[in-house]
Amino acid sequence: MNAREDKSSEDYGRISQVKNRNTEFIKLDQPRLIGSLMAGFHSVANHAWVILIPMVVDLILWFSPRLKIGILIWPTFENALKQSQQISGDNGNTIALMGDYLKTLVETFNLSGAIRSYPIGVPSLLAGMGSIQSPLGEIVSIQIGSFKTAFMLFLGLSILGFLLGNIFFHQIAGITRDVNSENVLRPLIWKIWQSFILTVSLVILAVLVLIPGSLIISLLSLINPWLGHLGFFLYLFLIFWFAVPWFYSFHGIYVYGFSALKSTLFSLRAGRIFISKTATLILLILVISQGMNILWMTPSSTSWLLLLGIFGHAIVSAGLLSATVIYYRQINVTLAMLVALQQKESNTA
Repeated sequence: MNAREDKSSEDYGRISQVKNRNTEFIKLDQPRLIGSLMAGFHSVANHAWVILIPMVVDLILWFSPRLKIGILIWPTFENALKQSQQISGDNGNTIALMGDYLKTLVETFNLSGAIRSYPIGVPSLLAGMGSIQSPLGEIVSIQIGSFKTAFMLFLGLSILGFLLGNIFFHQIAGITRDVNSENVLRPLIWKIWQSFILTVSLVILAVLVLIPGSLIISLLSLINPWLGHLGFFLYLFLIFWFAVPWFYSFHGIYVYGFSALKSTLFSLRAGRIFISKTATLILLILVISQGMNILWMTPSSTSWLLLLGIFGHAIVSAGLLSATVIYYRQINVTLAMLVALQQKESNTA
């Protein structure tokens, strides 16, 4: 890590003191969003090898056989659409158009995309691509004939993506570490285990939140469609605002070696204190990543120019994740200084 990188990724929470007669004013520098973004991409530029995992995953998805499950799930969708057409009456044409759209999605769906696991996984540009064409010709499509096989493949790919995602996060946390900060000696397997505990907990929490909310929105839609739309958008806003403080839940595990519980509690605390800046950071990441994905996906799946898209997507994804890690370090330093100041005030009181 060179001196320029150390300067760009250092923690910015420093205290400047100005004395005015008998009163001491203490100013804390706030964590910086733009500075974190610049430092994140600078770290990736100096350690370009960190983009290998997302690049390799996308290359495998591009040229590997397509795993199709259309023959398994389309009959269920087809029966549901037929029943909806019988009930809807005048809205039958709309449901027919929806059926055509769903059929296209089902036919192009590639189960291999499960390797892009959530909430932690490898950033992938081609996880949702179902095209069977490539520069080498037509890619083989494999129809999965049983739900058991499909589930086992989905589970195996998700676990593989989860492991690769944790390794990727571990690498990013390593390249953004300041030389003056404490080195966390937790083994990688311990961090993966804590990440697994946190992932399972978040999935359970998501189910407990999403299922009742979906039922309420469905009831509102039955009463009045416009009321259902209003409830849906309000529900999305509440979900986003509730999810913001959880944004740093995995960061503590890989940056400071926290346990799953301690990392989550620190994330909730930091997320509440810096909720507006964290929400801004999330929106910036979404706008940059999704906006750039449109550019990266401009070449067709049959063009070798898509390699440039895969390369660019890997750089942007690694840079954005690095920026969140650097910003998280700044938040930690600022909160530590606030605690020290509170203790100093309580001792002098």
